[in-house]
Amino acid sequence: MDHMPGKLDFLIEEKDFTVTAFRRKPSAVWAFVETPGHIAFFTRRGKRVCALTSIETYACLSGNYEAEIAEVERISREYREKRRAARRIKQNGAEDI
Repeated sequence: MDHMPGKLDFLIEEKDFTVTAFRRKPSAVWAFVETPGHIAFFTRRGKRVCALTSIETYACLSGNYEAEIAEVERISREYREKRRAARRIKQNGAEDI
């Protein structure tokens, strides 16, 4: 069954990854988390210390999909604008030298 964005039409699947395994092969974690409903837990000395999920899974679980996606897009836009401004300042500063 295909996932419809914004719908909670998936089962939650959790998987533990050691921090060392993530350092050695992060693509395995990214591939796991790409699927809606998958949550990766990072473990250190056998204890869960951190969780990672996709934005889609998080937004679906939040109960207010549209608001969460809008917030992520707003933050992303602000970050891009800040990076562009920093690059412009750096380029203009290099031209003054």
